[in-house]
Amino acid sequence: MRIITIKRTVFTRERAKTSTSCRSIRQFAQDFFATENHLEFVVEALLFAVLLVISAWPIVAAASAISELLQTGAS
Repeated sequence: MRIITIKRTVFTRERAKTSTSCRSIRQFAQDFFATENHLEFVVEALLFAVLLVISAWPIVAAASAISELLQTGAS
């Protein structure tokens, strides 16, 4: 039997002086992206954009087909 070990790096940050309920989304995003690898973020953003375009294509095609059907049917 093989044992799989996973190593991960845990970043410890200084605790915020204000409560988390009072923090804005902008402050939260700045703290999050400060420790994020920028190249990894760009790759994930591009992958998300590709998936978004691929998933939107059938919806646009269906709307176009319905529009065409309504235009030819009304004449």
